[in-house]
Amino acid sequence: MLKKLLYIILFVFFCSCTPTKESIEPVIIVEGWIENNEHPIVMLHYPKVMGEKYDSVPELIMDKLISLGKITVSDGYESVILTGGLDTTYIPPYKYTSTHIMGEVGQTYSIEVEYEDKVVTAKTTIPEPTFFDSIKVQQSEYNDSVIHLFGYITDTDLEHQNYYVLFYRYRGEKQYMNCFLGVFSDDDVDERGVISMPIYRNVAISTIGLEEKQEKQSRFFKPWDKIDIKLTTVDSIGYRFWSDFSTMTTSSSIAFMPIYSNIYSNIEGGKGYWIGYGAKVYPLTLRRDTVIQYKN
Repeated sequence: MLKKLLYIILFVFFCSCTPTKESIEPVIIVEGWIENNEHPIVMLHYPKVMGEKYDSVPELIMDKLISLGKITVSDGYESVILTGGLDTTYIPPYKYTSTHIMGEVGQTYSIEVEYEDKVVTAKTTIPEPTFFDSIKVQQSEYNDSVIHLFGYITDTDLEHQNYYVLFYRYRGEKQYMNCFLGVFSDDDVDERGVISMPIYRNVAISTIGLEEKQEKQSRFFKPWDKIDIKLTTVDSIGYRFWSDFSTMTTSSSIAFMPIYSNIYSNIEGGKGYWIGYGAKVYPLTLRRDTVIQYKN
């Protein structure tokens, strides 16, 4: 659920406060989530210290990841210790998970991370998933290699605040990436009770230089791309994290616009996030000028 740029920005961003002469003990960064009908995934690492030198990004990533943590996830009835292992489809390339616990809608999950003499904790709840009414695939009138993609949901339950985050991956890939500007709430509802969600690629990934083969940067998909779109419902905590992160990544792409505020974190004793997702995946082959209707 985490795009490759997130790891890089998290360890820089969480340590971007005004430097002091005192030595600051690094905090544990937790990147974890659980969604309906899926097993939890958690990654641990330390932040990069400001001014710290390194020879390469892969070397830095391997140096900062935490591979010997003890992670316990509980649903209030059972507690499960996650197993860690190398997985190069994620960044950092080491994840903790367990097949002995599965996410359920409405359930609250707590996490406890123990490493050396540190203990960090957090809680999250999986909301009810939301479903697209339709997805529109529209070819640009100015460029026949550009696809404009929009998802539409009906949100008439204005008595309760609702929050949504969009993710995508290309078919065959394992890890989802967050869509550029893909964070929405009830504030985006129009007079018909509909939220229109533009779906963009996240072009910031290749600016880090982690990918060996970099395509020309574009936030748009191409005709006949085969992708999976994941529409997730999150609570206010998840919304606040992804909203802060979206604002940060957008602002950081603008020259001479520094960022001073930290990304919101719900991790007690550390930094990062532990988020529950009510998720629905939509496999798509992007045929020009089509509208796909869904019966929910």
